[in-house]
Amino acid sequence: MVNSKKKRRKDRLVYILGLVGMLCLGSAAASFMGAFKWAKRVPMASGQSVDERGSTQPVADRAAIESVKIESEPTPDVAVADVPTADAYYPLEVGRYWIYESEDAKSGTRTVVERRIVRRERRSDQDLFYFSDGIVAYRQDDKIFEMGSEGGVNVIPLGSDPYVYWSEGLHIEKQVGAKDTVMMIGRQRYQNCVQIITRFRPRDQSEQALSAYASYYARGIGLVGREIWPPVPGGTPNKMLTDYGPQKL
Repeated sequence: MVNSKKKRRKDRLVYILGLVGMLCLGSAAASFMGAFKWAKRVPMASGQSVDERGSTQPVADRAAIESVKIESEPTPDVAVADVPTADAYYPLEVGRYWIYESEDAKSGTRTVVERRIVRRERRSDQDLFYFSDGIVAYRQDDKIFEMGSEGGVNVIPLGSDPYVYWSEGLHIEKQVGAKDTVMMIGRQRYQNCVQIITRFRPRDQSEQALSAYASYYARGIGLVGREIWPPVPGGTPNKMLTDYGPQKL
């Protein structure tokens, strides 16, 4: 009888110790999972793209435009102070408008598009200009960044250094070609133009897949024309400026 009681006490003690051990393991697992979930919420640093020559340039992605929209603060509508509008190749001021006529080379159809700057906002010493077509543009050093509502980014480098980046699955290379050139687009003559050559290809394709076009910016006016590069003999620009101004009456 004594041995039977001792055995029952021993079995009960083993059961209690086993239960305590399971509770400890459960608590530890819960703590580990909580730490893991917290770690996943820590933001990661933004990355860089690397082109085939080994140089690095900032990656243009959807996060850029989202941060601009969220953090911007409205301010009075004034022009950029550091670059006079009359001297800029890409004038940025509220009310300025451009009307372009473009032609589809395959179908031969013509399209008229109007662009207009409708408001200005300021974020951390950065002036942001909002267009009627949903584009947000801002100046940074010697570059203009245009950000689309769907996340695509177009960079216009106006300095001497080429600029390489990627956006919407495309590897894009930009550089200044001719400077202070004269362009005849339609019946209009534009002086003091700078030529920007854009080469692009899908990121998963080789250099042989590169396509290119040239854009022309006139001082104090902005984009005046765009054509396939190198140009086709006897061809005409597939995008032409037809009207522009600081304010449309």
